[in-house]
Amino acid sequence: MKLSESNLTRELFDEEGLDTVFTHARNVITCTVIIAAGVFATHHPLQSPTPATWTIHFAGYAVAAVGVLLLLLNLYDGLRSLARRRHPTLLRLAMVLAYVGLSVRLVQVFMLFRLN
Repeated sequence: MKLSESNLTRELFDEEGLDTVFTHARNVITCTVIIAAGVFATHHPLQSPTPATWTIHFAGYAVAAVGVLLLLLNLYDGLRSLARRRHPTLLRLAMVLAYVGLSVRLVQVFMLFRLN
């Protein structure tokens, strides 16, 4: 027990594990804001009869796709760093599930804030 606490403390503080966690969290929040902006643009186009409304609609899909791509790149980077530290596959699978669930929930929260 004491050995695993020591390893965890060393990984978090001495090997910059905590900085990595906060960097990935910041990237997830940034990507989900981008996705929420794109989704909002697709579902709430401007109330104008101009042809520019279609452009904003399709641009919303493009913005959401870029956000998803950035989110996937961040996930891939996190999985690579976990693989280098030789963590078990079950931990990596749990992290992927938590990452996807958190990302979907954050998009919903940001959309709720935008609608109110």
